[in-house]
Amino acid sequence: MTPAEAAVKTKLYDPARPFTDRIEECIQRFRARRRLNSQRAAMFNKYLFLGGIDSSQRQFTGMARDKDAMAEADSEQVRTMKAVDFVGGNDYRFYNPSNPDDWEVDFEAIVKGFLSRSITDLYMYDANAIQIAADLIKNFLNYVLMQDACPEYAGNVVAARNVCDIAPTELRHTHELILELPGTFNCACRSLFCEGRVEHLDEQENYETIIQFRLTTLLWSLGKEAKEIKEQIIEARDPTTIKVISTTEETYQVLEIERPRHKDKMTVDEQLKKKGLNGKHKPAGFIRVAPAIMEHGWGNVPRPEEIDLSDADEEEYVLEDELLAKFEVGMKIHMTVCKLNVGLCFIKEVHDIRVSFDTFLPQYLMADWKDAVPNERPPPSIHDPDAEERVLSAETEE
Repeated sequence: MTPAEAAVKTKLYDPARPFTDRIEECIQRFRARRRLNSQRAAMFNKYLFLGGIDSSQRQFTGMARDKDAMAEADSEQVRTMKAVDFVGGNDYRFYNPSNPDDWEVDFEAIVKGFLSRSITDLYMYDANAIQIAADLIKNFLNYVLMQDACPEYAGNVVAARNVCDIAPTELRHTHELILELPGTFNCACRSLFCEGRVEHLDEQENYETIIQFRLTTLLWSLGKEAKEIKEQIIEARDPTTIKVISTTEETYQVLEIERPRHKDKMTVDEQLKKKGLNGKHKPAGFIRVAPAIMEHGWGNVPRPEEIDLSDADEEEYVLEDELLAKFEVGMKIHMTVCKLNVGLCFIKEVHDIRVSFDTFLPQYLMADWKDAVPNERPPPSIHDPDAEERVLSAETEE
């Protein structure tokens, strides 16, 4: 960087200037220097929209008169003419400087919302698209830090950049969990106690399933209530006495992940080999969860701040170690769960899983918003139910 360029940078990002002016300048310069292709440009526009920044096309659209104006301009003036990213505008969907109290600066929240919701809505779990989006936003955040555009938010920008690092892996794991859950143990519980196969243990497949159930519950540490549950399972010598006493649909947030230790795995393997049961089990642990809410912005669903879940009971669910390896504390799971009369809870079906950084932003609700305009068409009524249709037909004929 030359002394002249450094002087320009210092002037542009002078902390005395309003933050909105500095970040607008930074965004425009980033887009001009990176020359984003169509896919990346569309992703970047979505990201900016969540932050309340208008990136729609402006007056210079390639027409002849615009070419004449740009022919006489220097590079900086051309960049300004071509800029499409502006902070503040007349559209209610975007940030309005006259109502700043409705907004707050939070780089981390916008990145979380963009990568956890917007990208998956557009590309599902396309690993390549997710990686491109994460790299693009990280590149932009690095540019913000390099330019020192907003030193007062540097810590928040770094936190946002960290989300870009973990997002591709966690989103991939979430997709895999949706496909793999509820896992071998929980499927065994469902088939035995929900589908009634425990009543037909004379069949080889069902007998092996009950063996799988007993091995997992008796050999592996299953959390705080494990000792009492194991005692009740041992006492229930007749498996048909074990019954489902409740089935509910719940949403939980993961508080703790307990994976089996390598030493315990080796010990159990040795014991099973001696008894000729090698290969009849998978190492298991548990997740400890608490009730939570997945926010979607629907009017008939309570928001997290409207319900106090601080005193809600925690639950534990047994899962194979290969599944536990893909969980992260903070993930949310919407699932159907059952409780047995021996105290054990198991997962019957998983409906949705969200990453640990899942964030719902109010700006999502503004995606299809259109400002209200006066309507001169007469409304339909009981006296003239076809009034609006006649006006539409007349407009079509014109």
